[in-house]
Amino acid sequence: MFSKATALLALAASAAAHMTLNYPVPYGKATLNSSPLVPGDWPCKQRTGVYEVSEMNQWDAGETKEVSFIGSAVHGGGSCQFSLTTDSNPTEASQWKVIHSVVGGCPSNVTGNLPENPAGTGAAVFPVTMPESIPDGLYTFAWTWLNKIGNREFYMNCAPVQVGETGATASSANAASALGALPDMFVANLPDTSCSTKEGEDFNYPDPGQSLVDGASADLGDDLSGAGCASMTQMGAGNGQIGTPTQASGSGSSAPAATQPAATAVVSAPAASAPAASSAPGYSAAPVASASPVVSVPGVFAPGASSAPVASAPAATEPATSAAPVASAAPVASAAPSTPSTSEDCTPCTTDGDVVCIGTSSFGLCNRGCAVAQQLAAGMACTDGAITAAVSKRTFPRAHLHKRHGSGLRLN
Repeated sequence: MFSKATALLALAASAAAHMTLNYPVPYGKATLNSSPLVPGDWPCKQRTGVYEVSEMNQWDAGETKEVSFIGSAVHGGGSCQFSLTTDSNPTEASQWKVIHSVVGGCPSNVTGNLPENPAGTGAAVFPVTMPESIPDGLYTFAWTWLNKIGNREFYMNCAPVQVGETGATASSANAASALGALPDMFVANLPDTSCSTKEGEDFNYPDPGQSLVDGASADLGDDLSGAGCASMTQMGAGNGQIGTPTQASGSGSSAPAATQPAATAVVSAPAASAPAASSAPGYSAAPVASASPVVSVPGVFAPGASSAPVASAPAATEPATSAAPVASAAPVASAAPSTPSTSEDCTPCTTDGDVVCIGTSSFGLCNRGCAVAQQLAAGMACTDGAITAAVSKRTFPRAHLHKRHGSGLRLN
């Protein structure tokens, strides 16, 4: 029988072995530990010195970099997203836009954990391409991870990146054309008692974006449970300043319907075109069936995983009016008291998370006493705090085409 001291030492060793971002070099590298986030850590694992620049990472538009990790406790893999925000000191109000998703096999797809390595390395590396259209400036890059095996956890590390000319700064306004249509970061398990993914599943993001890699052996699933899912899954939307927040489909969520606003319709952001990227050695591009251009970016996995393009096909037309409520794209409510803004772009409001109609063709989501106007899609209308569709809508479910390749292992 293990003594209490032995158990504590084992727990500490396990926590120390969790994964952390190796490249790009994270903020506050000397103070970054490898434990999962708790609510007070959002975003970027808050701590003293959280945004100290250990090393500035140069990452130009259109350039592909290999994202790597340190650690051995990969929890059987899981799903990861790689995102950007224009804020150099991100807060709860920051909006994160996903530039690449990996569904299954991230940060490695071994069963259980990797063997311990004195150098701390061994997980797979993943090629990620900076969007070609992104303007020069300073951004914050984030790696987020929903683990497959073990406690339901959410990991997030952040790093500073300079795109283009040194000294250039980025704003939500000048980056909106490049990032605005990309999906928002997906958040869950923060904490798992409020919204939890299902153990044993590689979480299938409701909107992973068009730069996507699926592990060939992934156990895909999108089960969510908990009363807080409607707000937690939208935390990545922040205040929506970069572009219209993406609304998650809510597929597989068992959150009670009472927690979601009734009689609303999904407001869809326009599809984004991902930049083309050169294939890594051992990979070749497969044809993609899609209603619009889709580019698949290769991933480099441990044995047993491969990259796969995404196939999209139109589904049968659904009636415009649905009795089922749709999850709101409201950002998580801040613990700080709401103070109405006096900005000319702000419509004052009282309840965080409420839909605010600004005329009949625009809406905003109340955040800290302010709703910023966002144009509704054609055929949509905002009346009395509800967004309704006047025309039939079509959904485009994602199919998964898996292509195995002869080689693809890249270890640190």
